[in-house]
Amino acid sequence: MMHKQLILSLVLALGSGVLAQGNILRIPLINDPIMNPVIAPDLGSILINKVIFPGLVRPDENLRPTPDLARSWTISQDALTYTFRLRQGVKWHDGQPFTAEDVKFTFDLARNPNSGSRLASDFEPIERVEVVDPLTVRFVLKRPFAPFLILLGHNAGIIPRHLLQGRNLNEAVDFNRTRPIGTGPFRVTRVQAGASITLEANPDYYGGKPRLAGIVFRIVPDINAQTAQLRAGELDFITIEPSNLSAVERAPNIEVRQVPAVQHFYVGFNQRLPLFRSPEVRLAINYAVNRQAIIDGVLRGYADYPVGTIPTALRDYFAGNLPKITYDPNRARQLLAQAGWRPGPDGILRNAQGEPFKFTLQVDRGNPSREQAALAVQQDLRRIGMDVSLQTMEFAALVRDVILPARFEAVLTWWTTPPDPDQYSFYGINQSNNHVGYANAEVDRLLQQGRAERNEVIRRTIYARIQSIQLRDPTGLVLYYPREIQAVNARLQGVPNLGIRDALRHTEKFFFGQ
Repeated sequence: MMHKQLILSLVLALGSGVLAQGNILRIPLINDPIMNPVIAPDLGSILINKVIFPGLVRPDENLRPTPDLARSWTISQDALTYTFRLRQGVKWHDGQPFTAEDVKFTFDLARNPNSGSRLASDFEPIERVEVVDPLTVRFVLKRPFAPFLILLGHNAGIIPRHLLQGRNLNEAVDFNRTRPIGTGPFRVTRVQAGASITLEANPDYYGGKPRLAGIVFRIVPDINAQTAQLRAGELDFITIEPSNLSAVERAPNIEVRQVPAVQHFYVGFNQRLPLFRSPEVRLAINYAVNRQAIIDGVLRGYADYPVGTIPTALRDYFAGNLPKITYDPNRARQLLAQAGWRPGPDGILRNAQGEPFKFTLQVDRGNPSREQAALAVQQDLRRIGMDVSLQTMEFAALVRDVILPARFEAVLTWWTTPPDPDQYSFYGINQSNNHVGYANAEVDRLLQQGRAERNEVIRRTIYARIQSIQLRDPTGLVLYYPREIQAVNARLQGVPNLGIRDALRHTEKFFFGQ
């Protein structure tokens, strides 16, 4: 009898283990994450933080804000006061109760640049945050702020006051790297640096029991390796480049989807340097690079030609009627001559002091589309006399050591912006995400005006004007607006029709079908 019970116990244990393993979602990250949404700057961190740290609201399939930690809200007639009613019974992953004090704590830090916050520009319009009662929190704004609700659902996850109060967020390594505590549908159980982060379903999740047993985020920096692992059944949900399509589109166990992406890929030039300060120089570079060739060749048509920094995904605000800056190397040479750059005996452009037009373009290693786009930019700029070198770096190092401290001459990267035309955080003067140092006083004024304007017709006029100015004084070289291509395990269901960043706000709905 004892022998039979032992065998039965082993069978049940093995069976449950197999079931759990088959009910675990596996997603790649390109870098080890910082699991703290207030200070996390990079894509890998943002993806996992979407799962661990819900916000007050989250986007639906039309990118409209819907309730999350907040069950409802009201807005005052003057649009200066937002009052949020929080869900009852929400617990942190360590069992402590979630309250309005956590919300106030998070946003007091988020709008304080001295905290290391990457959200300070987004939430600068907040005058103060008030705790009305344990389940009611009030935001009082300095001025009307049109994208407020949308930004609350973008990257603004709530962090726990009881664990982080009085601590320097950047020095809270235990929390940020190994033991993050959120309120989301999955909680971290194991971290293997450079390898993986394992999450299990949160039985106390306020939105109901998740349908998956867990999620494993694997560190896989190279997109070709991600694709190979998807084909081998070792990953379940990745975003791919057009060059990877042939490897997955006919695989019977893989489904390929296209979803809207509020992104612009660009070459950012450090405008704190004299080399790139002149708008004529940046405009010349826009004429010198054959962006249509990059879209057709490197991206195989899976991108749209840019006008400025507002992508076509924001249909109501994209100024498609404006003229595009198309490939015209002769016009580029004319503009460079006007800016004082002329070819020397070796064909390299030189200024009046005889200094060469020479710089290094940096790009992350492991993504063929970005590496090939960088090579195309280098070749086109060399044709007009610029001495351009390429340097590839591991993504996390590029962000940490190059982009954030603005220690670059030129860098090829991208922004995923909120589903709103507001880009003050990215291109307003001295704002937290303005790594390129773009400083156009008129654009800065219009960006602030666009933030405060609630009338949609007037807002569209404001952002059309910004895009018009960018045709004369470019923020950099906007290369293209990509279309996000997702390759997923064909059994994976319940995923909303959203980009991966926003889809991960809904992981409690994900499940594997038969």
